[in-house]
Amino acid sequence: MGILQRIWNGTFVYQEPICFSTNVKNQPIGGSLLYFPDKILSVTSFDGSVYYEANQDYVVIGKTILRTETSQIPFIDRKIYCKPFTGISETAWVRLPGEKEYIDVVSDIYQWQVLVTYTHKTAWNGFKPESRLEQLPKSVKKLCAGGDFQLVFYGDSITAGWESSGCNEHVIDMVTIEKYHASIWHAPYQPSWAELVTNELQNCYPKSNILKTNCSAGGANMQWGLQHTEELVNPHKPDLLILGFGMNSMQEHADDYQDTIMSIIQIVRKKNPDCEFILVSPMIPNPDILSFQNNQLLDQQKALYKISDNIDGVCVAPVHSVFQELIAHGKNYLELTGNCINHPNDFSVRIYAQTILEVLNPNADTNTLLPQNDKQN
Repeated sequence: MGILQRIWNGTFVYQEPICFSTNVKNQPIGGSLLYFPDKILSVTSFDGSVYYEANQDYVVIGKTILRTETSQIPFIDRKIYCKPFTGISETAWVRLPGEKEYIDVVSDIYQWQVLVTYTHKTAWNGFKPESRLEQLPKSVKKLCAGGDFQLVFYGDSITAGWESSGCNEHVIDMVTIEKYHASIWHAPYQPSWAELVTNELQNCYPKSNILKTNCSAGGANMQWGLQHTEELVNPHKPDLLILGFGMNSMQEHADDYQDTIMSIIQIVRKKNPDCEFILVSPMIPNPDILSFQNNQLLDQQKALYKISDNIDGVCVAPVHSVFQELIAHGKNYLELTGNCINHPNDFSVRIYAQTILEVLNPNADTNTLLPQNDKQN
């Protein structure tokens, strides 16, 4: 049990983040768990260096953890991430309704996020992803047979690994189209979701030699992805391409989004006809930001399903729906984000990995991938 333990399965939750602040009305926010805890095993700082004590630092009421008057648990003042809008164009895209304030990028928001590990007795009562491995028969066959397997990731900054505390990716500069080393190194040193997925597949298919390439670029949108598919993706001759675009194209009409994804698939398959695809919908952006409201991400995810329903060798990892469910279960956005705007924190990076691995899971009742020829009858 640990970082790949599916959040929607079992009775154990590992390091679920909570974050305490106040809203625009100066009302307290944060501290809500996904489940009613049966037993709190630990409440720690983001890096595990500080253990907080029940009754002294916090109390538990239902699904909610509250700070006490003597609490050492950090509290982030709203002024740190919410600033007065002064008309500077660079901050206009993240304005709040009323246009008097904007949400600032806070890449060290993790310092205010507290991690709760606990057990519970409650069944998950909402959306959860399902195995779609039958839609990737060529990948399964090659993984089971062994040998080199070309796994390629192509997307935006989230796919590139930004905000993962242990990001160690060689990705693409959006402007120069050159490779560079994207490195973030602070406790607890958790890898990007691309690395988590790759490592788990390697563990589960030991006869294979999984060769990972990340062609993602921070700031990339769908048009950038289409423009550079031929030069960035095709040379690697992918067996499985995991596409993770969308956050930077959230207001694009679903039909146009669908056409662009289809074009990327066609370009790849013209040179690599046996390539299969996992289409990853993105997490939700900060719902308080004006320009992010009424976004098209859910309709875009539906468009991905239309593609998978009509083209062989394509399936969808519905990350967006999982995050909608996390919000429905009471999570505040400050507890899910790595930058207050549109990036995942370590917990949300794990949700990406868990969702993709569940899509790849032939044993849907477990949390462990197994090659098909090792399944029990």
